[in-house]
Amino acid sequence: MKISIIGVGNLGKSLLSGLTNSGTPLSDVTVLARPERVAEVSASLGVAATDDINAAFYFADVIFLVVKGHVFSELAPQLKQPVASNKTVVSFMAGVPFEKIYSQIGDCRLVRAMPSLAIAANDGVIGYTAAPPEVEKLLQGLGYAFEVASEDIEKVTAFSGCGLGFAAYLIDAFARAGRTLGFSAEQADKIAAQTFRNAVERGEFAKTVRQVATKGGATELGVAFMDLYDTYGIISGAVGKAYEKMK
Repeated sequence: MKISIIGVGNLGKSLLSGLTNSGTPLSDVTVLARPERVAEVSASLGVAATDDINAAFYFADVIFLVVKGHVFSELAPQLKQPVASNKTVVSFMAGVPFEKIYSQIGDCRLVRAMPSLAIAANDGVIGYTAAPPEVEKLLQGLGYAFEVASEDIEKVTAFSGCGLGFAAYLIDAFARAGRTLGFSAEQADKIAAQTFRNAVERGEFAKTVRQVATKGGATELGVAFMDLYDTYGIISGAVGKAYEKMK
């Protein structure tokens, strides 16, 4: 199966890494890059690269759209003819509905998917709309992949795609708190990462809070402080704001 990746920013590179890690040969992939970067991208990533969107579409059985919606709107008019109906297009473009994509590329098998950057290590979260079996297999090789209704696909971006950044923000805040206590930056980062990893490995997060925050103890006091400032509400609000942007 031949694959084209339209766009080689952070997410495009993550997709390429995840696909190759899960067994896709580099020879089966081509990427679309800006004209001035074609040679550099090809050399650095070890794949064929082109600046011709028609060539990228013609090459592949499955085409991944991994650019911002407005960027693809600039690229789409360069397509000389509609995409062949036997090809599958997988859009990673947040906030770009099916109807708009169809209007730009014509009739084809179209899937919308919302991944996180952790697909680079095959440990991402990927929500996707109804997809052919061969595309499901590709997506499931990138991490925890699950099908969602088309009207819910933006929720995946807000909760998981943006959520990776939110989670990193919280871990960084915890590490900064460690530095204020006098730990070195290296120590604080390691302690923060391992503490969050321990919490994830324990699971049952609310139960862990209750077990650690014993009555009258230091943890209980810290949790009460977070409750005072409505930390749950802040996190829910951040996800909500991200979702509003997608709709």
